[in-house]
Amino acid sequence: MDQFPVIVSLFGAGVGLAAWRINRQQRKITSHLIDGRRIKVVCVLKDPQAPRWTRGHFVIESGAWSWEPRPRQKNLLMLPPDLEVARVRELGLKEITRLNGRFLVMECTSAQGEVLVAALHGHVEHVFMALNRP
Repeated sequence: MDQFPVIVSLFGAGVGLAAWRINRQQRKITSHLIDGRRIKVVCVLKDPQAPRWTRGHFVIESGAWSWEPRPRQKNLLMLPPDLEVARVRELGLKEITRLNGRFLVMECTSAQGEVLVAALHGHVEHVFMALNRP
């Protein structure tokens, strides 16, 4: 019974350290975006007809964005330049088994059809703003 306060305090310290690191990372990405520097956001893409999600980075630079698939990616999906976010939603039942539970899915439309873009909660607003920039 003497070890219970030690275990609780170690658990609390771990949670605090994780929250501090996530907050620091989010502030760093936001400050780089404000300064106009290049940032890379981890994202996954899916064409509704494709069977798998394509992992890669959504790169945001001053006034422009691009998509970089992971090296050796089998399913190469390129983003159309006229992509616009139609809706943001939580993961569905099928998607939650394949993706990180902290991802949000952006349903995007373009002239070539619909594309799903998933990013972490803290990074969705950066991708959303880049895609909907005039």
